[in-house]
Amino acid sequence: MKKSILTIVAIAFTAGCASSGTQTLKTNDSRECARNFTYNGSFLAGRTFKSHVFIKGVSKKTAMQRAAQYTINDGWSITNTDQSLGIISASQTVSFGKGKTVPLNIGIVPKNNGVNVSMTYSTSGGVSSPLESIKNHFCSTMEAVAGK
Repeated sequence: MKKSILTIVAIAFTAGCASSGTQTLKTNDSRECARNFTYNGSFLAGRTFKSHVFIKGVSKKTAMQRAAQYTINDGWSITNTDQSLGIISASQTVSFGKGKTVPLNIGIVPKNNGVNVSMTYSTSGGVSSPLESIKNHFCSTMEAVAGK
């Protein structure tokens, strides 16, 4: 009996750690950033969240400035920027995480009189963030880049 219970617990734990394929958040939100929002992973293994948009009429330099300013004002610590590569890396301390941080990366690539903006946010195993909050943060950042 004891062996059966341990086997069931082991199977449940392994299934919870397994990373599932990329998923799209089902939403009625019509914003491009919301339609492009995806995530993969699991609570136990950690999750990665992504989105991207094209913003017309904004230079790479302006996009970098706006994204960095919005990120700082939203409570993130910028850990690195690389203007030539179009990368902003930031992190935020996890509540009750005993020093754990979560990384946020923003990529900005010039294209066709505008910029492609991509964002990636990752949580480690055992750390959770509400999907709607992440999606809204991504969209708000991208709207700030657009000057909205």
